[in-house]
Amino acid sequence: MTRSCERRRAAARLLQLGRPLPAPPLPTQQFGVSLHYIRERSGGALIPPVMAQTIHYLQLKGLRTEGLFRRSVQVQIIKDVQKLYNQGKPVNFDVYQNVHVPAVILKAFLRELPEPLLTFRVYNQVQEILGVESSLRVSRCKQVVEGLPETNGIVLKFLLGFLHRVSQEILFNKMSASNLACVFGVNLVWPRHGSISLSALTPINIFTEILIEHFPAVFGSVPDQPVPPQDSCAAAE
Repeated sequence: MTRSCERRRAAARLLQLGRPLPAPPLPTQQFGVSLHYIRERSGGALIPPVMAQTIHYLQLKGLRTEGLFRRSVQVQIIKDVQKLYNQGKPVNFDVYQNVHVPAVILKAFLRELPEPLLTFRVYNQVQEILGVESSLRVSRCKQVVEGLPETNGIVLKFLLGFLHRVSQEILFNKMSASNLACVFGVNLVWPRHGSISLSALTPINIFTEILIEHFPAVFGSVPDQPVPPQDSCAAAE
């Protein structure tokens, strides 16, 4: 069944139940819409603006922040930043004087994608990683990544290259590849139906840890150096 058919059926069910239909996304919407939707409305940019801007800011000002990605931020601040992005307005993270704001925004962006960055199709393959011999797991992860849609692969490489760099500053930020995997794994892949069970967390975390720790082997290159995103107000001059 195509996505358009699924949407029509979902809309029909809502009408039968007497519930209002959800409002269509704004042309500038960034959260809760697909990578394809964002790319079409961002001048064909390969990396979604939210990811480009938050990662650029964190590379400049957050790599050595202890507990990066493990700290919470006031819910209202996150809602305000999301609203700015969705309305196509500039975001200046310096205003918040808190490097954890862009960190939480990055996680929220990934978590609110209609389909996870690693896609629904890959979920079962991730769950099978525990059955792969340890010495073969890196090559297996590489195979899975190479099978992703082109856009997903490009965005995943951009993100994991950054997380690999974060892990290299472990003496300062205390965030190892394993710690980062525990934070990001559930934001990269989840099942199409239902929630992630406790037993499913271990393979997800192991798979993600391999992507981070063995980034050059999995993606075939070292992480790119940070490049300022276009039209970004995220980083201070």
